[in-house]
Amino acid sequence: MIETASYDFAVSFAEDQGEAVEEVVAACRQRGLTVLCEPEQTHEWWARKSEGDLPEAQVRFFVPMVSATDDFVAAMLHAVKAGEQHVLPVLLDDVAVPADLLHPHVNYLRGSESQPHQLAEALAGRVEQAEAAGWGLDRLAAVVTRARAIEPPATVPVAFSRYAEQEAAIRYLGEQLAAAVPALGRHGFVGTVHRGDARVALRVERAGDTLYALDIQRGGIGGDETLNFVVGRHDAGSACTNGWARPVYDTGAGTAKLELHDRSVFGREAAEASTYTREELFTALWKRINTVLAATAA
Repeated sequence: MIETASYDFAVSFAEDQGEAVEEVVAACRQRGLTVLCEPEQTHEWWARKSEGDLPEAQVRFFVPMVSATDDFVAAMLHAVKAGEQHVLPVLLDDVAVPADLLHPHVNYLRGSESQPHQLAEALAGRVEQAEAAGWGLDRLAAVVTRARAIEPPATVPVAFSRYAEQEAAIRYLGEQLAAAVPALGRHGFVGTVHRGDARVALRVERAGDTLYALDIQRGGIGGDETLNFVVGRHDAGSACTNGWARPVYDTGAGTAKLELHDRSVFGREAAEASTYTREELFTALWKRINTVLAATAA
């Protein structure tokens, strides 16, 4: 039976780092560390190999040298965020790594290609810490394959704007209410909708009596990026609310939504916030309006 080779770590690097990494590896070996590092084993090489084609070895760490962020490096950094303890990225020199790729509570190893012996000392320190903590070795092929397979977490697009969504939502709700209220005439109600930049006001009357009133306003108790809902007639300029909706981004659905904190928009206070698309929120509001009007007509 052939014994599987064991190493303190295996190294991955960008193609243009070859000579500098050789100096770091030489310094590590002088320090007594065992290192797997071949000239062809670049990030691209590790990225395209299937598990069966990767070296059969046991390692304490897989060490990608990070001088720029490509797909393979991003996968390794996501693996660290996900808790993969056998991946140990080295952030080289002044490389700028996007904040969403770094875990806020992980102490990343930083080093300089121009100071290979200092980097070797830092790597040796991490190996000693792992040994003292009782961290065992793992199959190198399994470590790399697991890390590559981790799905990066969905993130909020940089172009997402709460204020743009607020503007779009108040415009949409105003348009939909204005289009819907003429149908109330079939039931003996008169509906009017005032649409302004900062407020939509719906009033439903019968014989001059106001039976339902709803104001949707920009800003309010939830913050100036929210929509504030006031049900019932109230004095102009008064500070009151029956609930508010805050624009949020649903990373799972990949779309903007409104997180409604409902005190009594739909009749009673909700224990938890609910999220709606603009279309879903209008549908729920219109259903509630018709339920209230039906009760007054009974």
